Amino acid sequence: MKDTVTKKICCLLFIVLLLAVRPETAPALTGRININTASAQQLQELPYIGEKRAQAIVAYRQSHGPFHSLDQLVDVADIGEKSLEAIKSYLALDTGSPRETSPSDVTFHKKISTGPGDIIVLADGKYFPTLVDYLKTAEHSIDMTMFLFKTTSSPGNKPAILVNELIAARKKGVDVRLVLENSGYDESLNKENESVARKLRKYNIRVFFDSPDTTTHAKIVVIDRRYSFIGSHNLTHSALAYNHEASLLIDNSDLAAQLTAYMDTLH
Repeated sequence: MKDTVTKKICCLLFIVLLLAVRPETAPALTGRININTASAQQLQELPYIGEKRAQAIVAYRQSHGPFHSLDQLVDVADIGEKSLEAIKSYLALDTGSPRETSPSDVTFHKKISTGPGDIIVLADGKYFPTLVDYLKTAEHSIDMTMFLFKTTSSPGNKPAILVNELIAARKKGVDVRLVLENSGYDESLNKENESVARKLRKYNIRVFFDSPDTTTHAKIVVIDRRYSFIGSHNLTHSALAYNHEASLLIDNSDLAAQLTAYMDTLH
């Protein structure tokens, strides 16, 4: 049964890879920029804000002084309620004296967004911020299978950040399932995975372990039964921050269904 499912998944992956592998596309913005100091070029990174609207925002600011409320943006030419709603969550408001900003003043990064059938290569450090973005926006389900999920108490530990994102998703009502390796020979690995399991189960997150008689070396994340992350990244700080790793983000609901069905066989 497992061999048949695995063969089907491999075949589908091969087909999709032949059809289209492309670099990150359709960037959207995450994080916040200061509406009173951002340059026209920086403003163009916002959804639905092209060159014309960005220049209109800067011109309004120069004529009327700093914005005192984000709602004031509807007074800018060509920006209506819908445009404001689309960009509001990406904005910060500082009513101090406007000043020139440099790229280092801006703390956002570009989120990778996809359309059905898209395949995105997530090499090395691109995997972690992309996974965080998709965990944050999960609407109904997160299914994960990992060989190793190792957290530490160090500031900025990336796996610990992912634990917090999974907990936050569960608090929003997202169904979260995690399948982890239960090694028959590596007790140190089991200790790390069991530590994460205890943390997550406190928040009613479903955590399962495979049989110690087999090794589950897969690294799979499926979000909303549509977006699949599959590749070499384990959830360790080294893998997420330093190693040369390669994974794919695939927007394909059929593949997502097969991967989640495969996870069903692992516990």
